[in-house]
Amino acid sequence: MRNVRIPTLNVYSDWLEKAKYELARFEESCGVYDMANCFLTLNSIPEWIEKSDEAPKRLKELAKSKIAVMKGRGFDFDEGKLIEIDHQLRLVRLFCNHSKYGDSKEKFAHISMGVPFPLTFPVKFEFLSVGSESVKALEVLQSVINFWSSQLKNA
Repeated sequence: MRNVRIPTLNVYSDWLEKAKYELARFEESCGVYDMANCFLTLNSIPEWIEKSDEAPKRLKELAKSKIAVMKGRGFDFDEGKLIEIDHQLRLVRLFCNHSKYGDSKEKFAHISMGVPFPLTFPVKFEFLSVGSESVKALEVLQSVINFWSSQLKNA
């Protein structure tokens, strides 16, 4: 008999597994909702780590510092540097939160979704335009998942 793990969302490592699951769904569908679900889950991981009683002190301190980056405290977002993890983490936060703030939108990088041409059906949303840059959403999501996976593994 195969040992099957029942998914829970009780600790930060569960949320990382959820992000991996959502990334696999996005990779398969290239659907907007699957992409958004992965971004939303990745946005929550550092706060789950920071507030965890089980997380090692070093990991909690790292999560706290990355939350500050994601919130833009002492960090200037430059869409031209989206290959760097801090800029990717900030993009995750911006994607999840930029439209809900009542603040003037001029201070946020404009984010929109794009599709490759020639257009095929069903439409596959593979790209994000961030300011004047275009990035493959899958690559950013995978990079952030790899970052948190390595941090949890080394904790």
